Order: sequence, then C-alpha cells, then structure tokens
Amino acid sequence: MSSVSHEGLLPQVEQAILNVLCEAAHRLQRSSGFIQRLNKTSGVTGASFVQMLVLGWLQTPDASLEALVQFGEEVGIHLTGQGLDERFSEQAVTLMQQVFEVALAQVVMADPVAVPLLQRFAGIVLEDSSIVRLPDAFADLFRGCGGSQEGKGTASSFKVFVRLEMLRGQLECSSLLDGRHAETRTPFRTSSSVSRTLQVRDRGFADLHRWREEAERGEEVLSYYKAGIHLLTRQAESLDLLAWLRQVESQAELEVLVGEQVRLPMRLLVERVPDEQRRQRQARQRQEAQKHGRCVPLESEELAGWTLVLTTASADLLTVSEAMIVVRLRWQIELLFKLWKQDGLLDEWRTQKRERILCEIYGKFIGLLVLHWLLIVGCWHQPHRSLPKAAKAVRSRAILLAVALSGGMLLREATRRIQRATARGSQVNHRRKAPTTSQMVESGSNVWANHPHPPKKRGRKKLNHS
Repeated sequence: MSSVSHEGLLPQVEQAILNVLCEAAHRLQRSSGFIQRLNKTSGVTGASFVQMLVLGWLQTPDASLEALVQFGEEVGIHLTGQGLDERFSEQAVTLMQQVFEVALAQVVMADPVAVPLLQRFAGIVLEDSSIVRLPDAFADLFRGCGGSQEGKGTASSFKVFVRLEMLRGQLECSSLLDGRHAETRTPFRTSSSVSRTLQVRDRGFADLHRWREEAERGEEVLSYYKAGIHLLTRQAESLDLLAWLRQVESQAELEVLVGEQVRLPMRLLVERVPDEQRRQRQARQRQEAQKHGRCVPLESEELAGWTLVLTTASADLLTVSEAMIVVRLRWQIELLFKLWKQDGLLDEWRTQKRERILCEIYGKFIGLLVLHWLLIVGCWHQPHRSLPKAAKAVRSRAILLAVALSGGMLLREATRRIQRATARGSQVNHRRKAPTTSQMVESGSNVWANHPHPPKKRGRKKLNHS
C-alpha cells in the first residue's frame, strides 16, 4: 500500500505543525517575556527560536550549540554558539513550556489499520507512564521518588503519562508531572473513550472504580492481574487462586467478580509460562525482595509461573489466546519510550545550566510529538511497521520542515517527501521461529503458547535499526 493513497492525511499534520511551530510560538513570544523588542540582525523571534531548537534536536538529538546555530541559519537565525547560550533564560523556558502545552493539544490520527483482530474494537488504547531523572537541583520544580538508583540521586525527576491508540496511532501525553506522581492518579483517570474501546494497561494502573466506570460507559478493560486484588466466584465466594491454578494444565479462563466491594464481573484468563521464564521471574522477585529486606511471599513465587489477565471483554470479542496476544501490545508503548530516550535522547543533555536543560527537554519533547505525527501519516497503516526505522527517515529529513517554514519550499512538498520516505523500508523483519507481536496480531494466532519466545531481558538496550 503506497503512501500516495494516504496523502489525504497530510493536511492535519501540516496544520498541527503550523499551530505549534509558527502560530503559538509567535503569539507567545511577548507574553512569555522572551521577546522585548525584535533584533533584525540576529533574526531571533519566538517562532524562529522554537523552530531551531525543536527541528535541530529532532534531526540531531545530541547537537551542540554550534550545530544548532548552523541549523538555525535555515530559519533565519544568525547567532554564535555563545550568543545562543545567552538566549537560554527563564523567559525562554516559559516560551518553550507554553509551546509544549499547545503541542499536547494537537490531534493527529490515521485511518484504522486493517487488522481484523484490532478492528473488533472502536479503538485500542494503551496507557503507561515514563520517568526521566533530573539533577537534584531541580527538586523545587519536579519532586522525585527519593532513594537512589544505580548510585545516582533521585531527588528530582519528572513523569509523563501517555495514551497510544493502536488503530489510528493517536498519541495523548500529559504535562510534565512530579516523578513521584502515582500511576493510579493518572491525569487520564477521568478521560472517556467511545463505546467499544479496549483499554489496555499494566498492573500498576489497576483501579477497580475506574474499571467499573469504563464498563458502565460501554468500554472494555484488559489488564494484567495485580497481586492483592480480591477475586470471588460468580457465586460471590472467595476464590482460592492458587488452588484453582494447580488444576490448570496450560491455559484456562474463569468468570469472576473483582473486588470485595466493587464486585465487577470480569473474566480471569491464565496461561502457564515456560519454566525458564518462571525461574527468571522468581529470581527478579528474590533480588527485589532482598534489596528491601523482605522475603518473597509463597503466593508470588507460584504466580510467577503464570500470566494472569483480567478483562471485561466477552469471549466473543477475545478468546484466551487472543487476549494474551493483545495484552502484549503494551510493549509497543515501552518501545515508544525507548525511541524517545535512546534515539531522541530525551533524558540526556550537554550542559549543567538549568535553563538550557529545561529548554532542551521541552524542545526535544515537542520534536518527538512532531516525529510521531509524521509517523502516523507515513507508516501507521502498515501492520508490521518499525518505528525506529521510520523515525530515522524522519530525522534525516527534518531540515525540509525548517526550509518549508522559512519559505524555501511548500510545506506540502516537505511533508510529502517525508511521508514517502517513512513508507519505504520501515517494516520489522519477518520471523518464522519467533514471530513478532505484529505477526501474531495479524494472524490472530498465539504462537508463543506452543512455542514460547525467549523471555525479554529487562533494562535499557539499543534499538535495532537494521
């Protein structure tokens, strides 16, 4: 399917880019205090400054001051590296933060991807959060979780909550919040979706009252089971989970009531994991418990041998095997976070200057939103898309947007070129022995149930662009 057939999607991303990098940046330049009077010699305006930072870091996430001012020539800025450094002020931070908030409000989406399993729902929304650690000196702005991590202080960090709709690619992000902000207090707690939307979340977001409200609105929930959630049989008798699991051979489901007070009707879906994966889970449990001077409860050790999922979706919508496939889609949002941090370097900067760090964070984040909008219109229609490969195509052509915004070419021509590039060579490699999640989603077959994929290694690793 060629990108030409999706050219009708370009106007919405072009409008979003203009809203953020031109209109908002110009409108906010004086109210933020960034521009007191225009300096025609330097060419610095609110719009040109924002465009230089956003698109410059989008193209080269580790760009130096000298590289940024070289890029700035494309948008009409004439500064030295030292001159740019002097522009990183409290007023510049205010401008970048306010433009970031405008970027968060933009809506860009593709046509629904043609995958029958996903199209059973009006939408499939993944929700998660990510933390970026900051220097301790930022604790007055963003409070961290305290303690230490890999020998580094965590007095300051920010957390961002994200919702990714898998059918159309729409991305929703929160403002930057304190790193200690609890997942159950997500800003999307009261957000509603259309009926028949499937909400997919990790166990950290388990909130029985929220699940009940979503069920009352006709939405469906799919979540990993969280230890401690009270389960009852449909006859309102407490369920002995371990005793029931000991009777299960490999895969099963049971209709339950969830929560001693809420008693929400759901399906409990379980699947036994390979012995190697069970041992790895138990080893991580012991390591975590030892770190905090605790012992691993017997129940937790036994549950490590199972994948347990709760859902309000009926068996007509999702079989056990299909639910185990769809819940693994949650990894797609983890891959998005890796793309932001490992490729976009959202958590890295080349300075200790407070204002410059904040400008870099907001500038890179705006650039990552622009990147995602372009991925939506470029490759989201491909079920087997590789976001790292497509993102590489966007980054190498970010300068086209700068040229277009300064009048050197039509914005439509720039976005069209980027769209065509992202549609080519941006698919994950087909695997026969260890099928990718996208292969299983497309086929509707849970291959891992019979031929388990090796457990994923935890921690940060480089994304594969090959």
